[in-house]
Amino acid sequence: MAHLVIADAGPLIGLARIQRLQLLKELFVAVTITTAVAQELGCGMESGGENLPAGAAELSESLAQGWLAINGTADGEPYQPLNPGVDAGEASAIALALRKQAEGDEVLLLIDDRCGRAEARHRGLNLIGTAAVIVLAREQGLIGACAPLIHALREQGYYLSDGLVQAVLRQVSEA
Repeated sequence: MAHLVIADAGPLIGLARIQRLQLLKELFVAVTITTAVAQELGCGMESGGENLPAGAAELSESLAQGWLAINGTADGEPYQPLNPGVDAGEASAIALALRKQAEGDEVLLLIDDRCGRAEARHRGLNLIGTAAVIVLAREQGLIGACAPLIHALREQGYYLSDGLVQAVLRQVSEA
């Protein structure tokens, strides 16, 4: 079943940090981001910027390849999240997902932040996180094991709770 995959910045940054961003292309063919998310990622910014997130070059390359695309139609739309912890990128991704869902598209939102996930669930959106992407990649034979990638994410400073890590590794019999 094909979905329109809309991503928040966090999962893209995490996968880029461990040089596994291409998993998204292999799993979903195409991923859409909003202009606000692109700004958080540092995509399209002048090179040499010192404050760009880790993996910004890989993200910009993905945009150049065309499988990661910016859809700015949600930008500027009036959307007020119920949860004050939802940042601008998350809010724009949720707004675009809601609009596309209302237009009849099957939408899958790629988001990890707890507040953003709660907002998306409350709004009735289907969502997936970075850990689930890694599990899917293993299930489809794109990677041999989940544990090395999960541990690499954590080593790169990407937050995954101990409970989530244990649950994922148990699910794939790597505990």
